[in-house]
Amino acid sequence: MPFSNNRKHLQLATTYLIFFVLLEILVVSGNSLVRCFDTSIQNIFTAITTADLTSIFKVITKLGSPEMNIIYLIIIIILFLKNKFFKEAIWTSSLLIVGNVIATLVKYSVRRQRPTDKIIPASGYSFPSGHTFGTTLLILTIIILVLPHLKNLSLKKFLKILLIVWLILVAISRVYLRGHFPTDVIGSMLLAGVCWEYAELIYLHVITTKKKR
Repeated sequence: MPFSNNRKHLQLATTYLIFFVLLEILVVSGNSLVRCFDTSIQNIFTAITTADLTSIFKVITKLGSPEMNIIYLIIIIILFLKNKFFKEAIWTSSLLIVGNVIATLVKYSVRRQRPTDKIIPASGYSFPSGHTFGTTLLILTIIILVLPHLKNLSLKKFLKILLIVWLILVAISRVYLRGHFPTDVIGSMLLAGVCWEYAELIYLHVITTKKKR
């Protein structure tokens, strides 16, 4: 597993957690700054809404759905197992299960209603965005656990940029289609970062404990 045992993970995990909790509190309390920020971004997308853009973002949001992200991660897990990367397979499986449980619990604890002017139907609560959360975990998994196995440095760099662009497009699609508020997708990325970094810390702690025995 390409995880380095240093303080960076704890610092990142703590930073992501603090910002996520602060954002969650602001969302729950109906803070005026959050409402103003969300409205401003939504107005920008409303002004550029076209039939062609809507068609493109409908495809993007479908490919970046929670169900599709689970399928992508399961394929990655199967490939890990096939190539005998058992630690990576177990770790990714655990992250997939625990991460989605945490995101669901947060969604039902916050109970934020979705935007009322949705372009496509969307049910359930709004914060955090399941599309963005799942896509963030998927992208991190590929960049940190899959790409290091590629020998071509130029290809790795290109794929990394492509993956980041995909994450941004999925996040934008959720706001453009009025399925989520901008702060929903920001919160999703922060929560995914929290889950990822703490999962790394737990793994490193277990490995360190085993070595001491």
